[in-house]
Parts: sequence; structure tokens; C-alpha cells
Amino acid sequence: MKLRIVLIVFCAVIYVAASDGEPSDGAGTVKPSVDEMLQMLTGKLEAMEHRLQRMEKQLRTVEGSSCNNVSSRVSGTYLIRVKNNSEPFEVYCEQTAFGGGWIVFQYRYDGSLDFYRGWNEFRDGFGDLNKEFWLGLEKVHHITKDRKHELIVELKDFSGTYKYARYRAFEIGSESDQYVLKDLKMFEGTVKNDMADNTGMMFSTKDRDNDHYQARHCAQFHESAWWHEACTYANLNGRYIDAEDYKSMFWWDFKNSRQGLSYSRMMIREVE
Repeated sequence: MKLRIVLIVFCAVIYVAASDGEPSDGAGTVKPSVDEMLQMLTGKLEAMEHRLQRMEKQLRTVEGSSCNNVSSRVSGTYLIRVKNNSEPFEVYCEQTAFGGGWIVFQYRYDGSLDFYRGWNEFRDGFGDLNKEFWLGLEKVHHITKDRKHELIVELKDFSGTYKYARYRAFEIGSESDQYVLKDLKMFEGTVKNDMADNTGMMFSTKDRDNDHYQARHCAQFHESAWWHEACTYANLNGRYIDAEDYKSMFWWDFKNSRQGLSYSRMMIREVE
């Protein structure tokens, strides 16, 4: 982008210079018109931009499916490939927190993105990897199914208090298994394990009820897609509100209540 701006300015200078009415050399030589010069320069600019884009894509492509393989310590979007013959897809790699190498799969910090969505969107993912987003259950399944991963959950309240929960083992099943939370153990952190009851639960959304509470559709009641049991002590896809509410984005032990939180980031990392 910076190169493009520089070249556009250069083109403008050429245009002004060529418009100054420089006299002919008298030899009958036909000089390119200003429009022809600009068209030629624009074509070269576009070709350079395409090459730069290809180079950038190659630099951002990670070997394998782990942000551990990123050589840079710069956090940002990178391309990973779960299998050699599979299509690469973008993930956000967190390269500084907790030693780096983390794939972020849920990020909320300002409430700009509505998380009260249906099954297909939670399966495929939504949002912007550089803003608030949900990576997608299908991607997380493929990342975790053949390699051991850990999970970390970072939390903040509206006064800025920070806490975290860490699980040394994490895996979810396939869509045919309803993205069941297959593995979640070896807990540590500065909050209690409020996801303990979610282990072994299938994922529920507002249009798919997979919880174990016969009298209630938990995803609708809490307005939160999650691995609901009956229902949950952790509700990190709930509404982004600064209030004590059963629909809020809460982690019960953070305040011993359903007080809404201001920040949630869920990240996974391959265990070597």
C-alpha cells in the first residue's frame, strides 16, 4: 500500500512535468502522451502490486497447522494448512502472550460484533480476524483432531481486572459429533474451572438444542452458543453488556455472579 501511494505521487509529478508544454525536439519524434505514460506506469504498478501480494502471502504461510512454526514474534494473521493436500486458511497467531504460538479462535473486547448466531455461522466462523471474531468450529476440529492442543481463556471485567483459565488438553469432535467438547483437562489459572461441566457436551446454538436440560433450550435462554450442559457456568458467547444478567458474557467465578465481562479471548496451541 505504501509503495502504491509513492508511485501514485510519482505519476502525478510526471503528469505535471509533462503538462508544462516542453517544446518539440524538431526531429519529428512522436513522444508518448501524458495519458499513455500514466497508463504504462499504472500497468507496471499493478504488476508490482501483484508480485508483492504473492510475496506477502508466501511470507505469511506457516508450515503445518501450528503458530509455533511462525518464525516471527509479530502477532497477526498467517496462513496455515492442516494437511499437505488441504486448502490453507487464515488464523490469527498470538506470538507474545504465554510464550506465543497460539491460534486465537474467539476474541471479544468491545461488543462490536453480534455473537447471537446460528449453527452454520458458528461452524464456519464469522467476524474479522483483526477485530472481534469466532474462527469456526470446523477449523478448530481439524486443527485439534490429530495433534494434542492446550487451551487458554483470558478474561477481563469492565474495571480492567484480568484473570485466566488454562487447560493442558483440549479437543473438539466433528460436526457429525455435534462438535462435542471431547477433551478438556489439566486445569490451572487464576479463576476456578467453570468449564468443568461443559466437558463431554455437544455444542448448542439458538437453532440447535444439544444440551442436557430438558426443560430449557440453554442457548436461547442465555443467548449464547456454547457447550451447554444444564446450562453453564461459563457463557463467553453471551451478550456484551456491563450488567449482572443471565444473558451476559460471564464466567461465574470471576465475580461469583453472572456479571458481564468486557474481554474474552480463547486460544489454542499445539503441545509439542
